[in-house]
Amino acid sequence: MARTPKPTFITELPLVASLAHDAVMMDRFEAARRLFNAVLGDGLKALDLMRESKAWGSAKAMPKGEPKSEVRNARNAAFKACNLHFGFTEYALQAVATGHKNTAGFGDRLGAHETQKIASRVFASLQEYAFGKRGRPRFKGKHRPLHSMEGKSNAAGPRWHADT
Repeated sequence: MARTPKPTFITELPLVASLAHDAVMMDRFEAARRLFNAVLGDGLKALDLMRESKAWGSAKAMPKGEPKSEVRNARNAAFKACNLHFGFTEYALQAVATGHKNTAGFGDRLGAHETQKIASRVFASLQEYAFGKRGRPRFKGKHRPLHSMEGKSNAAGPRWHADT
C-alpha cells in the first residue's frame, strides 16, 4: 500500500557562528573530505581488481537474456558473487569507512552516521561509474571540497553542543 504524500518544506537559515564554531565546522568538513578520498581510493582499487578478474570476464561474457529469465538470473548471480568476493558492496565500503575513521583519528570529528553516509555516497558514484552511466569519480581537493554533509536520518547529522 503506497503512502500518501504529506506536504513538506525546506527552509534555509543563515548560520551565525563564532570563529571557534566556524573552525570546528571547517575541521569537520576537512575530516569528511579526507575520509571521502580514502574510501574512494579503496573503492576504485576494488572495482579495478574486480574488473581484471577472470570471474568478472566470464560473467560479462555470459549472454544477457530476457528480463526475468534463467540466463539473466545466472548472469546477475555471477556479477553479485564477484561483487561480494572483492568487497564492492555498500556495506563493505561502510566498514572500510568506519575502519579509516577509527584508525585515522576522525572519531571526534565525524559520527558513525556521517561516516556511513559518506561511504554510501562514494558507493553510489562508483556504481554509476561501473554501469557506465557517469564518468570516473573524482577525488575532492582543497579547492573543490565537499559542500554538504548529512547523516542517515533526520535525527542524525552534525550536531552542535554547547561545550564544542
